[in-house]
Amino acid sequence: YDCGQFNAVTVPEPINTQETAKIDAQEQEANKNAAAYVEASKTLVAKYEKELQKFKNMIPFDQMTIADLNEAFPETKLDKEKYPYWPHKPAAEL
Repeated sequence: YDCGQFNAVTVPEPINTQETAKIDAQEQEANKNAAAYVEASKTLVAKYEKELQKFKNMIPFDQMTIADLNEAFPETKLDKEKYPYWPHKPAAEL
C-alpha cells in the first residue's frame, strides 16, 4: 500500500493574527468576572446559611403563640393603635 499521496498533502495552518490577543484579553476578563461572581455567591451563601440557622433554631409553628410569631417575624405584627379596626393594616398592604 502506497501512502505517498497521503503524505504529500499539506494542510495550511492559519496565520496568527491580532485576534489571539483579543481572545486572550476576553478570557482574562471572563476569568475576572467569574471570580467576582464566585465571591459574591459565597457572600450570599453565608447570608442564607445564617438565615437557615435562624429557621432551624426556631420553635415549630404549631407550638408558637402569636407573641412568638410576632417576635420571629416582626412584619406580621398588627398595629392596633394606628389601625384600630380589623384587618389592622392599610388596604393597600393586603
